[in-house]
Amino acid sequence: MRNGRTTAETRLANSLIPLEDMKCFYLIRQILGSLSCAMALCIVYIVPGMAQPQAARSYTSEKVLLSGGDLHIEIDRHTGILRALRHKTAGTIIRDEVSRINHLWTLSMIDQGQSVIVGPQDFVDFEIMCAAPNEAQLIWRSYKGESASAFTIAVHIRIDSLTSLSYWNIAVAGMSDMILSRVSFPQVSGLDELADGTLAVPHWMGELMRQPRQALQSSGGHSFSWTYPGLLSMQFITLYDKEGLYLACTDTAMYAKQFAARFDQDRGMVLDIEHIPSLSPSATYKIPYSVVIGGYQGDWMTAAALYKSWAVQQDWAQQSRLKNRLIPDWVLTTGLWIWNRGRSEEVLQPLYALRQQFDEPISVLWHWWHQGSYDDSFPEYLPPREGTDSFREHITLAKKHGIHALVYMNALQWGDQTASWKKQEAARYAIKSPSGQLHTHVYNVFTNRSLTNMCVGTPFWRDWYADLADTLLRDFGLGGIYMDQACIQRECYDPTHGHPIGGGNFWAHASRQMAREVRERGSIATALSGEGSCEAWLPSLDLFLSLQVSRERYAGDDGWEPIPLFQSVYHEYALSYGSYSSLMSPPYDEKWPQANRPDTQGLLDSVYSQQFMIEQGRSFIWGMQPMLANFTVDQLLQRPQEINYLLRLARLRKQYPQYLLYGAFCRPPVILPAPLMQQVTLSKLSIYAGQNEHVRTFQKDMPTVLIGAWQSADGQLGLPIVHLGSVKTQIRLDFKAQDYDLADRGNLYRSIENKKQFIGTYQNGKIYTVLELEPREALVLEIEPIN
Repeated sequence: MRNGRTTAETRLANSLIPLEDMKCFYLIRQILGSLSCAMALCIVYIVPGMAQPQAARSYTSEKVLLSGGDLHIEIDRHTGILRALRHKTAGTIIRDEVSRINHLWTLSMIDQGQSVIVGPQDFVDFEIMCAAPNEAQLIWRSYKGESASAFTIAVHIRIDSLTSLSYWNIAVAGMSDMILSRVSFPQVSGLDELADGTLAVPHWMGELMRQPRQALQSSGGHSFSWTYPGLLSMQFITLYDKEGLYLACTDTAMYAKQFAARFDQDRGMVLDIEHIPSLSPSATYKIPYSVVIGGYQGDWMTAAALYKSWAVQQDWAQQSRLKNRLIPDWVLTTGLWIWNRGRSEEVLQPLYALRQQFDEPISVLWHWWHQGSYDDSFPEYLPPREGTDSFREHITLAKKHGIHALVYMNALQWGDQTASWKKQEAARYAIKSPSGQLHTHVYNVFTNRSLTNMCVGTPFWRDWYADLADTLLRDFGLGGIYMDQACIQRECYDPTHGHPIGGGNFWAHASRQMAREVRERGSIATALSGEGSCEAWLPSLDLFLSLQVSRERYAGDDGWEPIPLFQSVYHEYALSYGSYSSLMSPPYDEKWPQANRPDTQGLLDSVYSQQFMIEQGRSFIWGMQPMLANFTVDQLLQRPQEINYLLRLARLRKQYPQYLLYGAFCRPPVILPAPLMQQVTLSKLSIYAGQNEHVRTFQKDMPTVLIGAWQSADGQLGLPIVHLGSVKTQIRLDFKAQDYDLADRGNLYRSIENKKQFIGTYQNGKIYTVLELEPREALVLEIEPIN
């Protein structure tokens, strides 16, 4: 190893190691010259005035061991390869004894106009410097390439002894004329002991996949990736099989990044994070946050609790509109959402009939009200297709009946075959790739006309969108705007737009600015909704459309299962609603070619009724406002069992806002005996999905009893329970009060629609009850502690 440091190396080291520790390192290096890190470790703690280690550091000729709390990390001293990560209670999380090449990080660079991938193998020298038993710095220097002779990479690792989590950072110095476009760090392999377990990801609301290695292998080396902020609603993923790996970021400024899971023939399953900075000719770069790697014993709920302990302290949670009671009252009091499409007579008239059976407020998510056809004519919304006067009159009448409307307006797309696209020269304000190409996509399978992504970083697009919203909110008196595709992240490389080029964090901040500009044009009763879920938009949006409760309708049986991961962290900070759940085949826009109209219109076969009930049951136990899609009056007569079931759930939910609107997620108690599984016939059919296949049918085994758990602000526990079976059944619940921070004694209440019944007490911290469940019954079991 080299004895001397370049200016870049000194600057890099100073950015990662505390000054007092740097003085010790320089003294040691002057005394020892090029002796190994091992000997330096032995001497660093006899330097006068330096704090003594709290625990002994282990060292072998091959590995450096870092320890803090319950976490232990082994680093190969020759290559910097992460050889092992062990947790005292969870066991071995990462084990890699075979790798010879370090893949901990790679850099994507632009060197003299050419794309270059740089990795640890491209450097001659490597060393480890250790500041404490729980802290180390890995340094690569002497770049083999022709450019940037002072090019140096440093990785800093620190284990927090209190949390037993490790914090990682990477810094780059001496890039000279090279430009950094991507940083893949860390690339975590050695996951063989977990790869046949479960991968859980906050893809919007949340999803999990069992045996992910098998899925990745069978797809020929396929990878899964999720961009944050956007499709990834929170910045962590987890892989577990009793013991679990927790991989997260502590980014408070919403920088662009991409989490991924992939399969490598040499390394097996790999998890990594790709950080996407804005393009800059700077000679230095340091990720402006830490990556967190930890281990635990448990499952996705355990990982979510780890993340929540950090996440709810951040500004987006503290400034959330739900927490600060800024959401319009009409949204909070909505008992049921109807998602209808078309003109007023198709959208609003059926709701007046429904109001005769449901006395709680109804709100409507309204698509296809606009002049142009859906998914190819945006943003040519006005005038409304039924006419300005008719639209305004029906909105006014609906409000008199207590019905409020969110109308559809896509926050991202412009139809590139519309007249306004050419007239406004909209291409100037659209997203550009590094090569200057537009980002276009065909969603509409019936017209095959594309939409182009606009750049939210341009004042032009924000103003255009906000002016349209102003007309709707002020001239028509609408309740709010559904900003489709709002919770999506994009990169833009157009240097004329005035924002940082490429990634960085301009997109999230510009999106918030767009929401502010729209809200300024409305009133205090204006509601803004986004598609999907994302923590970055908590201060900007009132509610989040979360469609994964009915994931099977649009994705089929692709191996991913929905879970309430977002609610488990942010339920008391974010209002989730939405579902594709429907008793009808999807409608067909009157503006689309009639020759392409599917022949599957009308009521769905009752064989799919159980799918409908599962979707509504999920919404109920997961603390969401319920939604029914494609409602028509004839469903009241032809599907009374399903409609009555939905209305019972909606009424029961409205009785318990302390749990199901404002409550904090808890791990549900185990149902005893394990619920019977039933084979359910499911359909993959939505506006586009399955249309060319008519109704794609598949079967899936699903439990007959669903349960959730929510804690109110005053410490009481509510357990929403849904029985989906067709025959009476009995379940037992047996758990400890201390698991929910409850007092050792208290009362139990069983609540069904408009009826609350005392059913017993619990003593000595042991909660036990037996529940008889009628077919299709829903209830809330309340545990009220006596302090």
